[in-house]
Amino acid sequence: MTVLRQEQIEMMDEMIRAERVTGREAAALLQVSEGALRYRRKRLASGARDRRADQATAVDGFEPAIAAVLDALAPTVPEGRPVCGRLVFEALVRDHGYPGSYPALIRYLRRQRGRPPVRAVRRVELPPGMQAQHDWLEERVDLAGSAVRVFGLLGTLAHSRGSALWLGLRMTQVAWQAGHAALFQSYGGVPRVVRIDNLKTAVAAGGGPSAVFTPAFQAFATSCGFTIDPCRVRTPTDKGKVERRVRVVHAALAPLFRQSWTDLTPLQAAVTGRLAELEARLRCPATGTTIAEARRAEQRALLPLPVVGEPFDLIVARRVHRDALVSFEGRQYSVPFVWVGRDVEVLGTARHVVVRAAGAEVARHPRHTAARLVLEPTHYDGASTADVLAPPPLGRRGRWQADAGARLPAPPMVARPLETYVALIDGARP
Repeated sequence: MTVLRQEQIEMMDEMIRAERVTGREAAALLQVSEGALRYRRKRLASGARDRRADQATAVDGFEPAIAAVLDALAPTVPEGRPVCGRLVFEALVRDHGYPGSYPALIRYLRRQRGRPPVRAVRRVELPPGMQAQHDWLEERVDLAGSAVRVFGLLGTLAHSRGSALWLGLRMTQVAWQAGHAALFQSYGGVPRVVRIDNLKTAVAAGGGPSAVFTPAFQAFATSCGFTIDPCRVRTPTDKGKVERRVRVVHAALAPLFRQSWTDLTPLQAAVTGRLAELEARLRCPATGTTIAEARRAEQRALLPLPVVGEPFDLIVARRVHRDALVSFEGRQYSVPFVWVGRDVEVLGTARHVVVRAAGAEVARHPRHTAARLVLEPTHYDGASTADVLAPPPLGRRGRWQADAGARLPAPPMVARPLETYVALIDGARP
């Protein structure tokens, strides 16, 4: 049902009196019946008023108390700004026993003060390669049979609206940097400015233009060549493009997050593929082309990718035991047996435990697993060296037992011929 405003009725009444439109044409323009418009014009001519405004409200009798509260709170707000309605409501309930509701008080204040002016929103379109906006999102996903929280760092190029999503299990400093590095790889370059929220991993003190950045993230930004541009405090609209993409991506990827996955690797691949399909279909408002085409054009304006290693938050030196294991964070990880008795470097990255030796990576395992012993069977294969003899190979029975988990079928159902049950029933009868 269309609700007619007073100014609409007055405008149409004037046009009908001037014979610029007929009553039927005016009703069609307002999408109401001709009788409804005739009734409202008759009330306008008679000077009738809406008597619903004369009904008693919960505020009646509290007008002096409201005026006293407004006078008491006026010095606490900047000049020219109205007193917050919530503060007035709390003071009325606490000091004057106001029994009414908060909306009733707000309606009264609006009648007294009028509606506050609406602040216009400035839309800004930036040139290609200038800015990217990054934000976290969170989902619950079934990984290896357990429901876990998966955090995603979503990045959106401000010009083309091209997006990328990096998935991780934590929101630590190393995950924050690894996510940014992965997003830059997906963009094919580095934007000159990255707009973010005032997160603890990025902002050590303050917020917005006066923010003091954490040394770790400031060093990362300097090495990559981008400028950190945090939003104003409690102003998510400062990065509205990625905020909008969070809703779009959440709806598009919801079927993937409801599935079961063995680990993050296949889920990450599926998410990347789904985002590519989405960008091939959606249009970029700045160029009129598809987002995929605008993204490829914007890639040429990005800064070159930096040569930086994989971010890590912990590095230790460990000696490899005789069973080709190294200890790290309360767990044991296998390495190729040729490193037995030698020292290696163990690094903790966002997703993996990386073992390095002689300037190269020799082993990589998932980090923060529930298992305390993480093995890779191929680390025990290979030829002996001058210093380390290869472990005895598994025999036929040993290989059969080690591979049994993947080969053995599920326990078969116990099935008997129907005649067996008939004989049992016949034998049980008296």
